[in-house]
Amino acid sequence: MNVARCVLLLVVLGNSLTASAAGPTLHPQAVALPFAHQGPFVTTGDDGILCIDAKHAFHSRDEGKTWTATRLFPDTEAFQISNERTLLRTRDGVVIAAWMNLQEKTSAPGFKWGGSAEEFAMWVLPIYVCRSLDDGKTWEPPVLLNRPWCGCIHSMIELASGRIVLVGQEVIPEWRHATVMFVSDDKGRTWRRSKVLDIGQGRHDHAGSIEGTVVERRDGTLYELLRTETGWLYESTSADGLQWTDLKQSPLKSVTCCAQMTRLSDGSIAVLWNAPPRDRPDNRSSREELSIAFSNDECRSWSQPIVVAANFGTAGRVSYPYLYERLPGELWITTMQGGLRMKIKVADLGKGAIPPHHSTASVPNAPGGIVMFGDSTTAQRPGAIEHVYADRVQDMLVRIGSSLQVYNAGVGSNTTVLARQRFAKDVLAHRPRIVVIQFGLNDASVDVWKTPPATMPRVPLADYEANLRSMIDAARKSNVQPILMTTNPLRWSPKTKELYGRSPYVPDKVDGFDKPVLAGYNARVCAIADELKVPLIDVHAAFSEKKPEDLLLDGMHPNDQGHTIIAELLLPVIREQIRNP
Repeated sequence: MNVARCVLLLVVLGNSLTASAAGPTLHPQAVALPFAHQGPFVTTGDDGILCIDAKHAFHSRDEGKTWTATRLFPDTEAFQISNERTLLRTRDGVVIAAWMNLQEKTSAPGFKWGGSAEEFAMWVLPIYVCRSLDDGKTWEPPVLLNRPWCGCIHSMIELASGRIVLVGQEVIPEWRHATVMFVSDDKGRTWRRSKVLDIGQGRHDHAGSIEGTVVERRDGTLYELLRTETGWLYESTSADGLQWTDLKQSPLKSVTCCAQMTRLSDGSIAVLWNAPPRDRPDNRSSREELSIAFSNDECRSWSQPIVVAANFGTAGRVSYPYLYERLPGELWITTMQGGLRMKIKVADLGKGAIPPHHSTASVPNAPGGIVMFGDSTTAQRPGAIEHVYADRVQDMLVRIGSSLQVYNAGVGSNTTVLARQRFAKDVLAHRPRIVVIQFGLNDASVDVWKTPPATMPRVPLADYEANLRSMIDAARKSNVQPILMTTNPLRWSPKTKELYGRSPYVPDKVDGFDKPVLAGYNARVCAIADELKVPLIDVHAAFSEKKPEDLLLDGMHPNDQGHTIIAELLLPVIREQIRNP
């Protein structure tokens, strides 16, 4: 993975993302594995199992019940293996591990992407390989393959000829990732590098054709599947592992995440990946369902996907998979994101299924996150808005490979009075790290349409301020970092003019629905943020710099373009708070 509905919860759990307190939902025929180790796994000469982590190799001879550990490096400060890694045992017993060295990881200040040549040179996350000739008991010194920033490695195979093919990637000057391959004809001692394979689209750190997985077909050609942002995995072919051609859309629809292929003992080829969720087939970002499919015609066509595991918490993930056939027909499946550790027999995949998810999002119990606390401008609007800003922030985070998770628990029609009443239950009970607070449209509303007409806002300005201060104080006492947002502007529509087109509002002025009352509430938010040193996102000002009516759905709620702007404002502030707790 590369280097981020009404209320948001972003859960940061280090390098590994736990799906929920209970873990992912498994296929009905699946069994949990008895360990926490993540793949990849290989079978050793004594029919045991070998895997690695940041600094150790682990060997089990009892199907993973117990493990013995050995050091990978004598110098424990020089190397740290990434979670994205691959492991191969050749037919004659040489074990090869490939990985990125986190100890040498550097990037431009602020994770800035798309800067000068000097900033481009700052992006370093090198690829190394190391070998063991005794099934992981001792290891040769690591060998540097490539120095530019590599976001993910997870596929390496041995061809019938004995050639080793490793799938890598690197940042290219066009400011996206591209695939680069490495081959070895001497069991991993020395390597040759291919030219880059570039889809030619995008300009950010998850753009491009990346995170590839490769298999050898029976005719000796190689077939590769690559992650893209198009809504599909792309495919490419090669005769030797160095020259790759015919980069095009594969038959597999996919969200923007990686797949993993392997040839099974029965001759079929299996692929694990995050197909779009069954209840949202056009979604390109959700990693909540992990699917498997099979090909019996050398990757020309694939069976219908079967969901093997799922995490249906909002923005839940079960992704970056590793597939290992422990025994003929018995698959071990682990994931870097979501903490999946399961095994299942291929013959049992058709016996039962995980039902599709249809419920709405809610705030989970996972601690350590960020809650975005708001009203209907934060909430989901099915049928009216394609993606509210909560979804868009999640998508942005997925695209940059962040382990931050987004949850949405906003409530329409909420004032700060109602928000304050549910603050402990909907925010503090989940022990978040950050809460983003946006209220005001309902507080400032003067319901002149009522009988008799209201003459004062629903929540007086002094009470509105007191409620915001109370929530900020409660957050800080619970070690939660608050962020404040102003509301979006209001503009007249036929419906709002019919309801609110009288004093104190001014129906003959373009800002007559916004300025008379709401402006004072937004000014108070800004003043509180300045006084209490709370980070502020001034949505009202950002919309006002443009043409607000073009950013609103109905004169009151942001449209898709408006939600995009809010998400773009939110992401850097959230990331800054994560970096500087």
